[in-house]
Amino acid sequence: MFTLSRLRATVLRPSVVSRSATRCLSSGAGVTTIDAAEIKKFSAISEEWWDPHGAFGMLQLLNPPRVAYVRERLGVDAPLPFKNLRMLDIGCGGGLLSESLVRLGGHVVGADASQNNIKMAKLHARKDPQLWRGPGSLDYRHTTAEDLLAAQEQFDVVLAMEIIEHVNQPLHFLETCASLTRPGGSMFLSTMSRTPLAYALTVVLAEKVLGMVHDGTHDWSKYIKSRELCDAIEAFDDAWTVKDVRGISWDPIGRRWVLAERNHHVGVAGIEALEVNYIMQAVKKET
Repeated sequence: MFTLSRLRATVLRPSVVSRSATRCLSSGAGVTTIDAAEIKKFSAISEEWWDPHGAFGMLQLLNPPRVAYVRERLGVDAPLPFKNLRMLDIGCGGGLLSESLVRLGGHVVGADASQNNIKMAKLHARKDPQLWRGPGSLDYRHTTAEDLLAAQEQFDVVLAMEIIEHVNQPLHFLETCASLTRPGGSMFLSTMSRTPLAYALTVVLAEKVLGMVHDGTHDWSKYIKSRELCDAIEAFDDAWTVKDVRGISWDPIGRRWVLAERNHHVGVAGIEALEVNYIMQAVKKET
């Protein structure tokens, strides 16, 4: 049985972060989920966010199924399914997901702890006037989840995609994202599972053998199994329910990511030990 206390002691555990490196971003509460080494690492390659042959090429290909999943789970069948929704893309990087959400009508805050990432996101967004004409809107901010919460921000949808494995104190980060979600809203998360198969594919193959991403991009010890993440969310209080969790697999022949068709079908053949990438939706009850 996976318990919240076990999660605190193992995967969702606190780490040490440089105070001087994060002083400009952390809130007065003195708690930060920023991993200074991760910020430095991704800041150094921020110019590659929109390069299809760069470090984020695979993430660019992952964007369509992520957007399709959010659209499906919110259940709006319309040309602008995110119209009138206030959405937070936390850890937005260069804006891959943020731009897609805006084009579908969302009022999006793209937040990232890396100033270089935000600069690149703003630079790319200027190339497309549609992003600024509406009906959606785009607001990029060099900030953190903690500072947004301290400012009493609230969102209809909070999206934390491929970020929880890059933060310190992931449980606190998760709680902060939950608090940023208004009653009746949804929280979407995607990450990688801490399985031997995930290590073989994302670290050994993708980094060491094929060089599809920069060496050192992933820290397998910070991956979180889907069951652990579901248990952590539902342990907050009675307000939260994990509504759907599905695996995302890579099709090397078609060179595309494929989203599982069924809820709880996460690992290959539904086997937990064969989990790699997955995405989930959790919903906060109305008050």
